[in-house]
Amino acid sequence: MAIVESLPPRPLSAKELVDLNHSEAVELASPIREEGDASAVILATESWVKGLAFDESDGWTVVETVSLDETARIDGLQRCEEALLAFRGESVEDVE
Repeated sequence: MAIVESLPPRPLSAKELVDLNHSEAVELASPIREEGDASAVILATESWVKGLAFDESDGWTVVETVSLDETARIDGLQRCEEALLAFRGESVEDVE
C-alpha cells in the first residue's frame, strides 16, 4: 500500500503531520489523542478514511479502512478512531 510505504519507520512528528495535511495525497491527517510524536493517525481523502498505527516491531499498520461511497466522513473518522483505540487496548470512554 503506497500510503503506508511512504511513511517513515517511526511515529510522525507534528511537522510531518502538518506536511501531510498540506500534501495532495490526503485531505486530512490527524493524530489520535497523543502528546509528542504520533503513533496512531487518521488519514482521509475524498473516497476513504484510514486508521494507521505504528508498532516498533511491525512498523505502520492499517488498522481500519472505511470507504466513503456510502458512509459519511464523520462516521468513517469515528470508526477509525474507535478501531485505533481498540488496537491500543483503549476505548472512547477511557480517553473522555
